[in-house]
Amino acid sequence: MEHNTEDRSMNKAAFWPAIVILTLFIIAGIAWREPVGNFMTKLLYGMADYFGWYINLLSLIFLILAVVFIIGRYGDIVIGGADAKPAFSMPSWCAMSICSGIGTGLLFWAMGEPIYHFMTTPTAVAEAGSRPAAIFAVAQAMWDWSFIQYCMYAICGAAFAVLCVNRKKSLSFNSIVECATGRRRPWLNTLITAMVIFCIMGATSNSMGVGLMQIGAGLEAAFGIPQNPVVWLFAALFVGAVFITSCVTGISKGLKLISTTCMCFFFFLMAYVLLLGNTQFIGKIGSEAVGYIVDHFGQMTTTTNVLTTNDTWFADWIVQYWSSFIVYAPVIGMFLARMGRGRTVRTFMLVQILVPSIFCMIWIAIFGGQVIYLQTSGTFDVWNAVNTSGMQATVFQIIGTLPLSKLITILFLCCIVMSFSTLADPMASCVATLSCRKLDAEAEPPKFQKILSGVLLCGTAYTLVATGGINSVKGMFTLVGLLQSIVLIMCAIVLFRFGKKCYQEHFEGSGDWGLVEEPVDVEE
Repeated sequence: MEHNTEDRSMNKAAFWPAIVILTLFIIAGIAWREPVGNFMTKLLYGMADYFGWYINLLSLIFLILAVVFIIGRYGDIVIGGADAKPAFSMPSWCAMSICSGIGTGLLFWAMGEPIYHFMTTPTAVAEAGSRPAAIFAVAQAMWDWSFIQYCMYAICGAAFAVLCVNRKKSLSFNSIVECATGRRRPWLNTLITAMVIFCIMGATSNSMGVGLMQIGAGLEAAFGIPQNPVVWLFAALFVGAVFITSCVTGISKGLKLISTTCMCFFFFLMAYVLLLGNTQFIGKIGSEAVGYIVDHFGQMTTTTNVLTTNDTWFADWIVQYWSSFIVYAPVIGMFLARMGRGRTVRTFMLVQILVPSIFCMIWIAIFGGQVIYLQTSGTFDVWNAVNTSGMQATVFQIIGTLPLSKLITILFLCCIVMSFSTLADPMASCVATLSCRKLDAEAEPPKFQKILSGVLLCGTAYTLVATGGINSVKGMFTLVGLLQSIVLIMCAIVLFRFGKKCYQEHFEGSGDWGLVEEPVDVEE
């Protein structure tokens, strides 16, 4: 296939300034941990107070937009044209869809988030430690990790798929900006690309840093190896080798293999905890949590601290979650678009939304339900462990309450490595893609740029963990979600605008679902 839009040379004006600014910010966070940390915390709460309502409403709107597009006629559009064949089987596609968006967060917070919500319940919802608080805790965790983020990912993914596969534009944010605004704006293209690279490198490095601390805690729990910078260094080298190798080999090889293997581990762990944990309690609280979501999903998406100004729960949780998903959404969407060829947009969006959402809800119902059972039955004081040992260590103490805990701890560690690799692989690939001036939707970015992105991710993550700077910079990447929301809105505009074009051209007989070369100047 001839790639008319391909230019694999590095866009140095976007890539290197983003890396330099990220490096300077991390150095500041390391050198002045406490002042920077305090400043970022105040900035976070200030943003939540003034703009939290906007982030919440935007998240709810994207949920509604996804439903509208799925049930509307534009969902009939075939990505790549009527003759396009799917590149992946449905099981492989589902596995990659689940794994490419969760990283290590779900493994960690499926047990951590419910206990926090249960013991520090929002003032307006219920009394902490009560039965309603327990149901709310599991339900809110399930909602935080399901439909909102995947609706954002699906809309961005469908936008890139329609624009870059059907309309033959380059796989870049230049295409989104030009087609959303109607004209070329080189300075804005460079600025947005640099901002996205900065955000994704920082957010993924932060996520990897948390993963390294989890691995350290797991090695200590399983083998008695004390946590220290040397352990984190070897963990970073190992994880980096895994995901960089996967990234270099491409989607159809490395990521497909790791995702499939990771899903086997996931299903085994879910079955193990469900059968050897308190199955009855898990089933009861999980079903009630689903009912709670059905009744309250709007409120769970848009809660603020109105009339409870001293309650920072909404800023600590949902505003941070929605903002971080906004940061990731355009980039994950860019990656997911490459897996949609041969499917209708409706099928693409249903798979990207329903499959990972349902999986995450089941996972949290099982692990979160077991944590609430341990706390309420007196079997293990999870909340005390969190406050004395930290959440990283507590996760493995929770696993220790089950039979064959050593074996399960080792399997859990393997899941952490593979799960993070399935997030870091597409993120490194997307950063490499963004660093190219123009790249066709079917083309892989240069291997050198993939390796460079992966090495920078590993080095940044290790530096944050080893120096203790991770807590002082983590809030920054949530705040940038406010700016990134502009790109998110542009993706929605592009999807509806060019979805309409493709649909009209197909039924007017002038195109195969709009499979045409888009003119350079799209202003009409």
